Amino acid sequence: MLAVSGSERLKYWWQTYQDYLYSAQLKVEHLENKGYLVFTLMFLFAFKAFIPIYPLSIVCAVSGVVFPIYFAIPINILGMAMHFTLKYVWGKRIGPGGVSIILKKNEAIRLIMEKDGRGNLWLLVLFRLIPCFPINPVSQLYGSMGFDFSKFLALSLLGYSPLLFMYTVVGRNAYNPLSAGFLLPLIAISLLAAVVIYIINVLIYHKNSRRKKNVKHKKHKRATH
Repeated sequence: MLAVSGSERLKYWWQTYQDYLYSAQLKVEHLENKGYLVFTLMFLFAFKAFIPIYPLSIVCAVSGVVFPIYFAIPINILGMAMHFTLKYVWGKRIGPGGVSIILKKNEAIRLIMEKDGRGNLWLLVLFRLIPCFPINPVSQLYGSMGFDFSKFLALSLLGYSPLLFMYTVVGRNAYNPLSAGFLLPLIAISLLAAVVIYIINVLIYHKNSRRKKNVKHKKHKRATH
């Protein structure tokens, strides 16, 4: 009896939740003056560049909730381009900020990222592919190094585009959280992050090994002389 009662309560809760989501979907679809929502989303993208109190994934998902995919994705691309640009300019004017302190603690990461002060092209793309990796410090660092802006923006958008697409799809399917359209992008994001983090760890390992070999070689040369 308890099992049956629990099952019935769960079904009732789920049906209530589904009704709530359907009601919310209807309200969103019939919103007037959606142009104001576009402006609000652009503001959120820009504000995040200076006050990082919320994840950009939420902003991209909200865009997918409110607008169809074919409209939400261009909005998110424009918003991310603006966000990357603002933080890049900030880094160019102000400098790398606190990120330089972090890099000093890990010589291998610093050497890979800075690449003789020119900035590493492909590491920029890889960092954009990690959902949990802070976006602002990377943009600020590349701006402070004087990295070519057009390359920076193109590579940043290229790297972030898979996440941007999946966040938007998740938002579009937020009204049906058990659907494949909601769950599969979340799984794909987790797998993508795991693969990219593994690649970056391999790069750091090889850079550390090479650096240690160089140090030993220099010490050996000094000793022989």
